[in-house]
Amino acid sequence: MRAFLISVITILVTTASLQAQQRELDLSSNSPEIRDLVYDGIDVSSYQEDIDWSATASDKNIKFVYVKATEGTSYKSRHYQYNIENARKHGLRVGSYHFYRPNIPVIKQFQNFTSIVKLNEQDLVPLIDIETKGGLTGAQVADSVLAFARMLERHYGCRPMIYTGSSFYNSYLRGRLAGYKLFIARYSKYPPRLADATWTLWQFSERGRIAGIDSYVDLCRFNTGCNLNSILIKGRRPARATTRTTAVPPRKVAPKPQQQQVPLSKKEMEKQRKAQEKAEKQARKEAEKAREQARKQAEAEAKAKAKREAEAQKAAEKKREQDRKALEQQQARQKQEQKQALKDAERAREKARKQEAARKAQQQSANQKAKSQGKRVNQSSADNDDDVYMPIKKR
Repeated sequence: MRAFLISVITILVTTASLQAQQRELDLSSNSPEIRDLVYDGIDVSSYQEDIDWSATASDKNIKFVYVKATEGTSYKSRHYQYNIENARKHGLRVGSYHFYRPNIPVIKQFQNFTSIVKLNEQDLVPLIDIETKGGLTGAQVADSVLAFARMLERHYGCRPMIYTGSSFYNSYLRGRLAGYKLFIARYSKYPPRLADATWTLWQFSERGRIAGIDSYVDLCRFNTGCNLNSILIKGRRPARATTRTTAVPPRKVAPKPQQQQVPLSKKEMEKQRKAQEKAEKQARKEAEKAREQARKQAEAEAKAKAKREAEAQKAAEKKREQDRKALEQQQARQKQEQKQALKDAERAREKARKQEAARKAQQQSANQKAKSQGKRVNQSSADNDDDVYMPIKKR
């Protein structure tokens, strides 16, 4: 029986170990399990620190990289320029993403992102990463994201893609992002299920291991019918076809020959230039409108703050006045009490004086009576200055 229990425990431990190994796959190896695992790209940030892009680019599965550029109104990734330049230098298609804060002014986030993300350094459409509500409703979050997306579209001349989690989308964004490609995070072997849309990219793991990267990295793959051309900026050199035929790892197929880029005619170039100028003009107009709204909002906030401060000051003055009056009343009571105490003391002294005078008068009357009768006077009296003795008869 003991041997049987030991065997069962050994089997359970071995199974758990194998399951743990399956959950954390080292993608830098060449094992058969890894060769059959399908991933098309990765996304990186300063979390991955310094990346050896020559080693990373040697992984033939990786066709694109999204690099974190900014977050909110002021954060800029210190590894952004290094990652963009070196990933592109080693033949990878690159794009940039912004971690969006919906409760922060849109124009400030737009200025932060566009200050370092240059169109001539991008191959992929911009990516908006929305994962938090910031205390807003779903409709308010969607309106804020769409305002940011429209500004990016006018600035870069291409519609951005939106990244979020499957649960976050279904809870807050469904029905509100029509026309935008979706990059959905769901860490599972099963693809995301969205209530009203289809996804273009699926981030299926956050624990990938890639050559040249020392820490975990996010792994992404295309949906059925999608490929790298689905997220390339228009006019960029087309990529080799990598369209998926199923939402699960497909069988490997030989890549199609690379397509040749057709040069644009002068008329098309002029049309593209005018469209770009129009987009930039519209972006400036919207940016000016956003700045005006921000200015009005700041003025309103300043007025509200001044009003609050004035009310607080008024309340403080009223409190000080109440405290002053209370102190004056207390001092008046104390003064009245002291005055009354002095009166009471004076009355007591007057009463004692009268009692003493009455006593003396009574004593004096008694002494005079004694003298008139020839009796010995009470010498204990303070008013007695005589030594009067009655005559003593001889026997």
